Amino acid sequence: MTGQDRNGILFTADIIRHVFGINSPVYVPWGRNVPYVAAPYETGGAEATEKTGGYSGLQLLPEDSGDILYSEFGVPVLGAITFEAGEYNTYSRKTGAVEKVAMEPYTLPYSCIATFSRDSNTVKTDVLGSTGTVKEIYGKGDWEITVRGIAMARRNGGGATAQEQIARLIKWNEICDSIPVVGSIFREKGISNIVMESLSIQPVVGRWNAIPFQIEAVSDEPVELYLL
Repeated sequence: MTGQDRNGILFTADIIRHVFGINSPVYVPWGRNVPYVAAPYETGGAEATEKTGGYSGLQLLPEDSGDILYSEFGVPVLGAITFEAGEYNTYSRKTGAVEKVAMEPYTLPYSCIATFSRDSNTVKTDVLGSTGTVKEIYGKGDWEITVRGIAMARRNGGGATAQEQIARLIKWNEICDSIPVVGSIFREKGISNIVMESLSIQPVVGRWNAIPFQIEAVSDEPVELYLL
């Protein structure tokens, strides 16, 4: 590992600690540059030794047959969030009229962490002379979604800068429409569309090339009309 790589990893670790409150998310070993020699694996044979690095007690999970995304650190990305391309409604800044705007697909930075919460819509009736309430109507509200992430340039200088990523997020936030979203963390909850309610941008002092952001959104269900 070169000094530049080490500095880049420590920079990322410091930003993650500052934004998400995770203490020491990245461990960088210090000391002599000595190659690691894996010990023989007890039961898995040579192939298992190569895959697990010689550590015992590890269970190999089946490999995903689908396409796997990797970050620039070589770590697989689970649950990437992508806004689908299409034409969306927005308001004209000049006339205030509704107009269509074409948007290209956009995958949020891999640093994003999404949290979900959902309330039940329940009508309760008090019962005189007794305890508790009678629950009359049950329903489910929208999923309330909070996405926190960090817009930052890649270590090799490629890709969009932090400022360019924030500019794209602002453009998506100006949409007055339901946004189809792709991602396993959304699909497993039955969420196919979201509506962005707010976008918060909170720059870190002294970190011009790393800009934290937060998206508040709710799930949206397509309205289907049936004509009889």
